[in-house]
Amino acid sequence: MILPTCRGACVPAAAACVFAGVLAACAAPAPNDVAAQAAPLRIQVKLVRPSEDAAAIAAEAARVAGVPVTYAAATSASWHALALRCASAAACDAALARLRAAGAIYQVVEIEGRKARSAS
Repeated sequence: MILPTCRGACVPAAAACVFAGVLAACAAPAPNDVAAQAAPLRIQVKLVRPSEDAAAIAAEAARVAGVPVTYAAATSASWHALALRCASAAACDAALARLRAAGAIYQVVEIEGRKARSAS
């Protein structure tokens, strides 16, 4: 059996395949970006001084914790739900320890859902 020869039509097709492969590689998340891939640790904090400024609460928590923090919700002016984005479980443990040590800012720091699990 004789295969047909490719006269110029194969080059654009091959280039398209290479281009598609490059695009797919660019769309995949970087393997070293673990914090972006890991599920956030949801916590609740009770502020010593009540506040309703979500941006300021998240910024202060990020500064104290040393990890990125996202504001989730408020239960009251004192109680706020936050999400910590840690690279590892050890990093989250250290961030929680730093938040709990900041007694002038936080009266209580607890992992979200902890009360529900301990009551049963």
